Amino acid sequence: MGQTTAFKKALIKSDVLILGETAALDEVRYIHGTQGFGTWTFYAGHDPEDYQHQVGDPPTDLNLHPNSPGYRLILNNILFPAAKKKERKT
Repeated sequence: MGQTTAFKKALIKSDVLILGETAALDEVRYIHGTQGFGTWTFYAGHDPEDYQHQVGDPPTDLNLHPNSPGYRLILNNILFPAAKKKERKT
């Protein structure tokens, strides 16, 4: 049910790091690479609160789902890897 974004593995450039794939479908869903002096990461997914969301449907009102585990997972994947750990005195 629903739509999940993915890329055809054969179309991914050789310098892009594949973090997750569905081998049976020959699809790549999580990729990471560099551009200029920075990096980028793409996490594929779908609308966790509306699994039947179709192209052209109005966007899901996130105010109605403030504690959605799906949106929390997405935010954690994006925000926490960028957080710097403080050095501890032991």
